[in-house]
Amino acid sequence: MAGTLIRCDISLPNYFSYEPAPAVDTRPMIPRREQRGLFMRGEFGTKPDGRMRPVGAHNTTHLDVPFHFLEQGADMAQVLNRADTPGDRFSLARVLWLAGRPELPGVYTRDGVTYCEAISTDVLPSVDVLAGYESLVVLTGFGAVMAKTPSGAFATDADGRYHLPYLTADAVRRVLQAGLRLVALDSNTVEAQSSVEPIRFTSDAHYQLLGHAPPVLIVEGLGGGTLEAQVGFAPHEALLQIVPRRVNAAGAEAMHSRAFLYFYRDDAQGTRLRALHALVQPGELYG
Repeated sequence: MAGTLIRCDISLPNYFSYEPAPAVDTRPMIPRREQRGLFMRGEFGTKPDGRMRPVGAHNTTHLDVPFHFLEQGADMAQVLNRADTPGDRFSLARVLWLAGRPELPGVYTRDGVTYCEAISTDVLPSVDVLAGYESLVVLTGFGAVMAKTPSGAFATDADGRYHLPYLTADAVRRVLQAGLRLVALDSNTVEAQSSVEPIRFTSDAHYQLLGHAPPVLIVEGLGGGTLEAQVGFAPHEALLQIVPRRVNAAGAEAMHSRAFLYFYRDDAQGTRLRALHALVQPGELYG
């Protein structure tokens, strides 16, 4: 309906992890014994050999904070419910929809899905354009691959690489030059795969972003693969809301999160979006 506010959930609906990381299994803790009886379930990680492993936060949509890579960096408790960070408040975001565009540099096709693997300055807006936003959301198309892959079942391709989307060094520099405070993408990592044997992801994207002053928070594992098909178009800007879990936040380097985009159909100049952004910014924060 024209004129209405659209909310799109771009969180992954499932767990996603690549070999050899543990898969996440779900089993009943209290099985239902009658039609109106109690039921409870639990989740745990399992390796391919069946051994149990702890379940972390990096296996679906999640927010990374500086403590993830920096011992003296802020942990999750230090970035939530704060006016000076977009960790869990509305931020004005530039949105890049790169799915299904084989003409772009750095694309790859996996499981029938064409997505942008190497997110470089060739596909990013200029520094001047990005400087008008607080956050950057990059939807490469890989979210559609993650959404249909069972947890723990994503194997390397024939060349021994996962081909996960990542930020190139020049893209990281542009994000920092533009003064962005959060970058989000539909990949389990912002790092490039640097080796096959052993498997390593060792670019310095996390260090550059999380170690910057002020830090650039990172949201990994977005979904969003059905956004354009459901809505009828992909917006170039939106309000981004990240909702991380708060429990046990002290000492946490990341948290499972929901991610939402809010935007309008008939707002080419972004006037209504910016008015909404101003309206939902809290003047006082408690809790």
